[in-house]
Amino acid sequence: MKKYLRHRVWNVVDVKELITLEYPDFYGKYRGYSERHDFFELCFVERGELSLVLEDGQRNLSQGQIFLIEPGKTHAYFPYGIERCLAFVICFASSSQALRSLSDIPLTVGELEESALHRIIEESRESFYMNDSDELVVRESAQFGGQQAILLQLEYLLICLLRRLAGKKGEIVFLSGERFYADLTGVIMDFFRENIRENLTLKLLCEKMHYSQSFLCKSFKEQTGKTLIGCFNEMKIEEAKRLLSEGDKSVKDVSAYLGFSEAKYFGAQFKRLVGLSPTEYKIRVNNKKGNKL
Repeated sequence: MKKYLRHRVWNVVDVKELITLEYPDFYGKYRGYSERHDFFELCFVERGELSLVLEDGQRNLSQGQIFLIEPGKTHAYFPYGIERCLAFVICFASSSQALRSLSDIPLTVGELEESALHRIIEESRESFYMNDSDELVVRESAQFGGQQAILLQLEYLLICLLRRLAGKKGEIVFLSGERFYADLTGVIMDFFRENIRENLTLKLLCEKMHYSQSFLCKSFKEQTGKTLIGCFNEMKIEEAKRLLSEGDKSVKDVSAYLGFSEAKYFGAQFKRLVGLSPTEYKIRVNNKKGNKL
């Protein structure tokens, strides 16, 4: 008898709830309306241009582009350009951490994404309407399975965008499950070790990890009690201690080798963490070696 294997499906994207499906009036009520909320917001510019103001700057979106705003980010929309803008906005709840890699990145939709969007829009018109209180209400004449169809198409759209991003930026670390934050911290620590000689910035780190600065800083602090750059500098100083005690490199050589822009700054960081200057540490270690001999 043939044996069948059961495979548990891993949902990389899982939409839990729909909050809004609408075409906001960016020339009226929603012009410059600032808000923040605990769910994702996806904006697709169907026609014209739109300006999106975020906490860290402004993004100008053109026709055919899509933009995902992650939970907790303050944002506001403004019309941009002379042509009247038409944009479809979807607000939804999801615990899928992979989606955070899509935030803050305007993407131009392809045929697959555009097809999924049009299906979402069509199903939305048949299934829901927004009342005067901006609440999503189910139509009495809604088609059978319309709500589920919207969820399925939305999840497919997000998967397509993630695939597109992975192809655009190379390998992306997608983590899931209960150990997400611990695993993400481990990935960051490995990245620090592999780039111990580099002069990393938060911006560069976030680009490499494909997560926003606010999210990485907060999750890393919660896991380690340390800041990202503070932890990286501590690892550099530990490597400096090893180099000063095991090799014949000078303090200046070690500073340059580990990517410090100035030997003076290296010395200040070393003394703050070790309690001795690099020179004092090198002398003390060498004296101990001499005593052993």
